[in-house]
Amino acid sequence: MICRRVRPPVGNLMVVVGGQCRKVGKTDLVEDLIRAFPERNWTAVKITPYAAEGCPVNGVLCKCHSHQHPVAIRAEKNRKGSSDTSRFLAAGATRALWVQTKERRLGNALPRLEKALAGAASVIIESDALVRFWHPDVFLMVLDPRKADFRVSARQVARFVDVFVLRSPDSGRDMLQNGAQNRRPRFLYPLGHPLPSRMQTFVRQQFQRPRHLTLSHAKSFQLTPS
Repeated sequence: MICRRVRPPVGNLMVVVGGQCRKVGKTDLVEDLIRAFPERNWTAVKITPYAAEGCPVNGVLCKCHSHQHPVAIRAEKNRKGSSDTSRFLAAGATRALWVQTKERRLGNALPRLEKALAGAASVIIESDALVRFWHPDVFLMVLDPRKADFRVSARQVARFVDVFVLRSPDSGRDMLQNGAQNRRPRFLYPLGHPLPSRMQTFVRQQFQRPRHLTLSHAKSFQLTPS
């Protein structure tokens, strides 16, 4: 599968947070960045690239075909709920959106997501899959050397990471099997601890960089089957 990565056509700043697997603290990092930089007036997005119940629009009872109802985008209103998007609002996000897609249909969501994000000043998105299509200003990936699980999809996009965030001390194991984690900035940031000041300073500097890839300088890359 060939994907062409382009500059996101929305916002003045786009940050993407991914992770090696589930339960590694991606949502926590999104919350912490929202709190650390409240002046950004964040629009926060959670992307679920595969709706487990089959249909992202009507749920498990829908009998739609694979090409029907490929995507649903819902705006979160509840700041006191337990959902990830509620947590984004509680952390200080101006808006929060939940994007659900059918398997391998994230590309279908992008025109609608672009429209939903029109006018957003700064956007932060929890997703690995999105960086296959859009080139964000900053891509952070959360790793935990204690966990053996590392999704193929996350490993495929690790080459695009700007910052690795470690939830436990580096064991010296090459988790990515290609040395990439040693060629990018890394910050130890255990869950439940304050955002490290050095990491906060570094991330702020990344926010202030001019956008380094225009639509005319987009790149393509090959994805192996996951």
